[in-house]
Amino acid sequence: MKSSKLRAGLLLIGLAFGLAACLSSDAPTLAVEDLMEPAGFAGTYYATDFPEEKSNTPAIDATMEALGDRAFRLTFMEGEHKDAPVVVRLLRLNDGNLLGVGTDPEPDKPAVYALVSHAADGSWVFRSVDFRSDRRTTKLHDALMRHGARAVTFGTGDIELNEIKGSFSAANLRALFSDPDFTEALETGRGFRLSPKTAASGIALQ
Repeated sequence: MKSSKLRAGLLLIGLAFGLAACLSSDAPTLAVEDLMEPAGFAGTYYATDFPEEKSNTPAIDATMEALGDRAFRLTFMEGEHKDAPVVVRLLRLNDGNLLGVGTDPEPDKPAVYALVSHAADGSWVFRSVDFRSDRRTTKLHDALMRHGARAVTFGTGDIELNEIKGSFSAANLRALFSDPDFTEALETGRGFRLSPKTAASGIALQ
């Protein structure tokens, strides 16, 4: 299915590609001062499945555009086809890691999440945040309730759609991602990599 296999493992499948994400929540309430704006984050990229060794999917084009107010617009493209854009915001967690929050450009649409890291070669790795099937327990449910969720639905079937109700604040998200009852239930082994098309000097990467 060519890049459809890439899409199945991407953070933004629910919003960018019209498929349901494995984990979503109501869009969080994030103030501009809560957000990070890393140097070099905006740019043109090749998007590849992560981890690469588990996929033969070819790269597709991607752009990350600065929108102002520390928000970005991510768009994936295949030839003349351009997928629906996704708004990406970055929040610094208590452990220093970056949490990517992806939302539809329209307000009040669900959010999906990824842990975002900057590799030495200049690429950005988005590790999709999902729940491990064997950890979707009362302990996880209670952790979500402690940190601002109103309800959570654990999905079943071939695609397990886990949905959190309740709008998180930045403080809620930082506390949630610091709670071992939540973090020990996470699966972050899938996602995608954005590799820059050009180096900072303007020389094309090989």
